[in-house]
Amino acid sequence: MRSAAAAVDLSSGVGLVLDGAEWTVERREPHLGRVQLVALDGARQHVSLRFLVDHPGCKPSSRTSASGADRGRQTTALEDLGKGRREIAEIRMAHLLEVATGFRSGDRMRPGPGEPRPEYDPDSTTLTSRRRAKVAELQALDRQHAKRLGLDAVSCHTLIRWETARRQFGLVGCADDRWLRQRRPPQRDGGDPGSGPRGP
Repeated sequence: MRSAAAAVDLSSGVGLVLDGAEWTVERREPHLGRVQLVALDGARQHVSLRFLVDHPGCKPSSRTSASGADRGRQTTALEDLGKGRREIAEIRMAHLLEVATGFRSGDRMRPGPGEPRPEYDPDSTTLTSRRRAKVAELQALDRQHAKRLGLDAVSCHTLIRWETARRQFGLVGCADDRWLRQRRPPQRDGGDPGSGPRGP
């Protein structure tokens, strides 16, 4: 008999419950046969796909079930980010991962130069202090530069809101809704997409 995990969606951003603990699929690595999971407190672990399939205590999170329709919409919206906006979303995500884990990659096994910085070291700081440090860091940026990156009015509340969206939707959760281009229905024969069939 197949375990419940065999039918679990393992797409990035999906919530899982393992033995009663909430996790989110942060990244799939199909070439390695594994996924990277992140817990609500920012802890990360790599697990094999086989482990999840065979795990009797693996099931979809209620958060995933409640937001399934939105996840599909958001996944499509990632493709609609205008020129340069995806890069800005990636910058935001790196800031959020540094707050959550101390590392901009989100993975202590792949540290960047000088990481973790003292004010973001998860072994000696609290999540609240790291959020405050990030707010201070962003406030010290050149105002025009920060504004271009959408980082000119960031508070601890902003970081919490972005992190919640990132955990739920992945990279697209770091983008502003106003950045998303409106899709237009395809035109036929060069006609007006809003016009109906013409009469004889």
